[in-house]
Amino acid sequence: MDNQSQSVIMLLYQRMVNDDGWQNKQASSSSNAGSSADLVKALLDYYRSANAAKCRNFLQSVCMLCEDIPMHLEARLMSVACSEYEQIWSFSTASANYVLEGRNLLLSRWKRLTDRLVKAVELDRVWVNFRNFRPMFSPQLEPDGDYGFSESKVTMETFLRGCKGKVTFLVGQAGSGKTLLMSCLGQQWANASYLFVFLEFRQLNQLSRSLSLSELLFQHYLPSNRGNNAEKAIVDCLLSNPEKSCWVLDGYDEFLWKIKKHRMPRDLLNLEEPLPVADLISGLMTRQLLPGSTVVVTCRARDIVDFYNLSDKVGELLEWDQNEIKEYVHHFFGVEGKSYFEATKLLLSSQHLLAMSSLPALCNICCICLKHLLLKDRNATQVPSTLTQVYLTAVAAFLSRLPDQGGGDNRMSIYCFVFIHHVHNRMSIGFTLYYTSFINDSATFLSCQVELRCHDGTLVNAYSFIHLTVQEFLAALRIMTSHKVSDAQLKKRFSLKTRWTTKSDQKTPFTDSLYLYVCGLASPNCTQVLVEVARASGVKGVQNWVRKRQDLVLRLLRPLCHSNTLTGPKLLQLCNCIQESQDYELAQQALRTRPTLELRNFRLVPNDIDALAFVVNSAADQAVGLDFGACSMEPECLDALSRCQCIHFLSFHSRKYNDKFAEKLSCILPGFPNLRKLDLSDNNLQDDGIGHVVELFTKLPNLSSVKLGRNNSSLQALNCIVEKMGSCLNILQVYAE
Repeated sequence: MDNQSQSVIMLLYQRMVNDDGWQNKQASSSSNAGSSADLVKALLDYYRSANAAKCRNFLQSVCMLCEDIPMHLEARLMSVACSEYEQIWSFSTASANYVLEGRNLLLSRWKRLTDRLVKAVELDRVWVNFRNFRPMFSPQLEPDGDYGFSESKVTMETFLRGCKGKVTFLVGQAGSGKTLLMSCLGQQWANASYLFVFLEFRQLNQLSRSLSLSELLFQHYLPSNRGNNAEKAIVDCLLSNPEKSCWVLDGYDEFLWKIKKHRMPRDLLNLEEPLPVADLISGLMTRQLLPGSTVVVTCRARDIVDFYNLSDKVGELLEWDQNEIKEYVHHFFGVEGKSYFEATKLLLSSQHLLAMSSLPALCNICCICLKHLLLKDRNATQVPSTLTQVYLTAVAAFLSRLPDQGGGDNRMSIYCFVFIHHVHNRMSIGFTLYYTSFINDSATFLSCQVELRCHDGTLVNAYSFIHLTVQEFLAALRIMTSHKVSDAQLKKRFSLKTRWTTKSDQKTPFTDSLYLYVCGLASPNCTQVLVEVARASGVKGVQNWVRKRQDLVLRLLRPLCHSNTLTGPKLLQLCNCIQESQDYELAQQALRTRPTLELRNFRLVPNDIDALAFVVNSAADQAVGLDFGACSMEPECLDALSRCQCIHFLSFHSRKYNDKFAEKLSCILPGFPNLRKLDLSDNNLQDDGIGHVVELFTKLPNLSSVKLGRNNSSLQALNCIVEKMGSCLNILQVYAE
């Protein structure tokens, strides 16, 4: 209790003093001493010999009064303190039974989710950016994932402390583990005496009619034939004890309706009043329903703008670093044999696989891909060169495990055709059950089994993809292999996505990466696979048809390459498309239009730099440059930058770029033999940072111009520049005003 305030400890102590029949001189002396340590010692001495009922009461007081108790510890304390549910839900047996039913549902869900987990979920090893909204936040336009936050890095366990009675948002990319972590939280709270309600937005999409919160609980969440009296008792219990309930609302990005501020209720709502499901959700968030309850919402970073002024806490799940990726690969392949070492070596050699593996769900796909490659060739040294080819390999791994009912290799293309045809139709329940007989061994690619509640309240088993991009890839594969998709339909679906999100943007979750995979499938490396799948779909003259479809995609990219009006984010997306297509001619066309690629005010990841490198390195003898302005980038981005061998001009401008940045950059730039101009003005370089840059003068023989003005350096840095220029005849101009 050393992290608790003196007032909290004193309150616990006074409750002990007032306990029946406990009066002695030790209490008086401890109270007079006033030391927290003395008071805690007195508490321990007393409750070591107290009866079970008094100990349970004390533990309940600890959970109610103490702050920042780790979630798993609080759950265990409450489980011990409330061995009989009526002590918390002290109104009726019906309330206690409903809590027990919810507990069983949560535990069943957790068992289903963890059956195929590669590694255990440990909340104290999951990292979160704990974010606070800036008070003046009112943007009309913000870059995706950067909504005016200040932040600090904490563990998930620390982040969840103190969330009781608050509205908490956990944001993260698709596949970052939000649903799994919330299920873990539910499993822990299931060991306590709280009513824990886990609602998925994709399930709420089925509720098209207006309904009350009690109907949501008794007809949708835990339907049964309890009777009106039992349900009324549960509602009364909720109204009297809202702080004993926790509502997890998972996957807002999959919700068909948006929570709009002008529709949010202002007065307290009746639990029995029918409302649209979006209004019920907003009622929980705005405290018009069950004020004092705990609400946890998971969503994408771009969705958080819908909830400005509603959140008490916001946390963003961090991507895995290389150590976490290696640990996952280790668990996937096991400790025996060479597979782990071979797989790790292959993964680290591929920027695409490494970037994908920063998200847990995609790391699983990468491991499936690597396992398939190593099974085919234990000495494999080549990995897929694009994201599209990674998914093709993963799909091949999945299809190779389907039962062979004759037809040899041809069955692969037939299965693939039938598979993607049904996926395009949003994977109906009938399709799911049709495949259940033979996908059990391959469920790691499709993900885990899930339960889907139908309109009549019954539960059916289904399978869901482990990541949205899997479904997007299969949709792209259908577009590129089905004669039922016309050229006009393809043109209509093809567009670059921007990373800029406005408040009025409509969500398009199904098409975030679709265009990338369409471009990737236009690569000659994918032609043969497309021919096999298209042949199974009944396309006539399949070779010519596939080549025409691929040519159409490349023709759609050419006007974009010639456009000089693309914003930085769309320009970067174009580079990603060109890289996926592996078409050097398109890359050269893009550079002829804009010899210097300018990127401003958004976050870059290593995969982005890798796409830029593909385009820049196609330049041959053309002078090309990269100009980064106020772009946030991870340290690994500079490692990826080392692949941009053909750069002639390089520019960085941001107060975020400091001496550490300059030191890292100075290790990379000697590998740029063609670099002629370097602009590092308008940064935050101090004397040490300027020193790192100056040391490059002798290592870059073609460098002739350097700009270092408007930094944070002193006259000492200027002297350093002058001294170095005396021995570097290649440096013709240095700007250091």
